[in-house]
Amino acid sequence: MDDGRRVYEVRYGWNAQAVKGALLCLLFLGLAFVPGSPGWAAAVLGVMGAILFSGIALLACSRRVALRVGPEGVMLGGTPFGIRAELTEWPEVASIELWTEPPHRMVKTSYIGVRHKNGSAPLPGSSPALRQIDEYLAEHVPAGFVEAFSGTVLSSRGMVLWRVDRARLKATLRAFAPEVYLFDHLD
Repeated sequence: MDDGRRVYEVRYGWNAQAVKGALLCLLFLGLAFVPGSPGWAAAVLGVMGAILFSGIALLACSRRVALRVGPEGVMLGGTPFGIRAELTEWPEVASIELWTEPPHRMVKTSYIGVRHKNGSAPLPGSSPALRQIDEYLAEHVPAGFVEAFSGTVLSSRGMVLWRVDRARLKATLRAFAPEVYLFDHLD
């Protein structure tokens, strides 16, 4: 029976980001064959270009699931490089979070995270920064909201070689788990 609820799934593949990365790697590989360049520089550029190109091609061609949101919960996909897929069932999900790293790096990377309710509570810290955060939360955020996230753990993945469709993610989240918060801080 189709009740109108659709699974949202994103797979690794050849997109603009993957093609740009692969072309950049091929440029490095091509620089290894420039006449007159030192042997060590040619070797470094050639090896680096070949390894990075192989990694991008392997991931893009794998067509593995990067993200799946459906009736069973949220699955953060794995990679051929050893990161395992992780399924979090809806009763354990407190929130889904989207964010982009601060622009202190040359390449901005976006992330998706799933906050689990089954985490252990953080130990009371003597860190001044943690005390400041606690004081800020106590003054500016409703207590029920803070309690909902107390003792949670965040699992995340970098959105490399794939992108999330925010509208589809929101619609799927509303269909399967309307009580789950979605924090969208993507640039």
